[in-house]
Amino acid sequence: MPRLPYHLSMVFRAFYLAYRAKRFGADFALINSGSAHYFALTAFRIVGIAVAVDFHNTLWPTGYPEPSATKRVLRKLDSYFFRWLCAGAIGVSEECGRQVKQSANYCIPFFGYKAQFRDDGYVSSISTDRNLFRVAFVGRIAENKGAFDLIEIAELLSAKPVRIDVCGDGPALVSLRRTVLERGLDNLITIHGALRRPDLLRVYQRSDAVLVPTRTDFSEGLPKVCIEAALFGLPIITSKLSNAFDSLGPAIIEAKPNQPSSYAQAIVSLMNDPDRRLRIKSDCANLAGQFFDRSNSLPAALDRLLAFSLPNWTPLRDFEEVFAKAI
Repeated sequence: MPRLPYHLSMVFRAFYLAYRAKRFGADFALINSGSAHYFALTAFRIVGIAVAVDFHNTLWPTGYPEPSATKRVLRKLDSYFFRWLCAGAIGVSEECGRQVKQSANYCIPFFGYKAQFRDDGYVSSISTDRNLFRVAFVGRIAENKGAFDLIEIAELLSAKPVRIDVCGDGPALVSLRRTVLERGLDNLITIHGALRRPDLLRVYQRSDAVLVPTRTDFSEGLPKVCIEAALFGLPIITSKLSNAFDSLGPAIIEAKPNQPSSYAQAIVSLMNDPDRRLRIKSDCANLAGQFFDRSNSLPAALDRLLAFSLPNWTPLRDFEEVFAKAI
């Protein structure tokens, strides 16, 4: 079993975190998803600490439960933890809540939150270059995030006036650069790598749409690029795997998972329908408010979880002050 050392390390990490929390004197622990195997977080209960989970990712890719026997066993063990031992959960998307509740047989409290942004720098605009349709890919450059699907998308659109801007860093960045050059696609795909914030904002401002081609082997939570696209009034081309439909449905052009041709077709449909792009821009103005409303924030969700879990917890009334100190 080649992955046995990995699984053992994830169990060991849970016990190590519990040990450190006990030494710290914690009464309650909030653990980020992916920090350790969930069932192993039982270690916190063993040492007398209530434990909850913050889901930045889903338990499985939406619509694609894990097929391997090992992962099915892990999910079964996790389900016992969520149902009987976990104090609760918070998470970045409604899908995170649906999955953990399903896993716990609906015996776990879940409080969702939305990523929060400062209300500046987001100048809604559509590219003024009518002879070129610019699409932005922003995020981690990895195969499971769909980075190499950009190659086939570009080849399918090679006869169209389309340019794809790729922004970000990741394990596949060097390989992607090499593949773009080998395929002679450097006139269609520009790989910027990691950008400073002002430079990234300029990429958004000159774009016509944003591409989020997450694949079925990645358990996405809700990519922040989807939110930033909406803040700029841009259409989001993605599949259900992004889990963005609950919050950003009117801004989304849906594509089929793992099918670059579907993403290419969505790009062409937007190119040929400027009125639809304008409607989406208008819809985005209405969607933006939820990401500036601090009552939707992670601190607010955590406050609600603590109020639910701890009888003596006094809930906060306003979260603006929390953010004023943090920013």
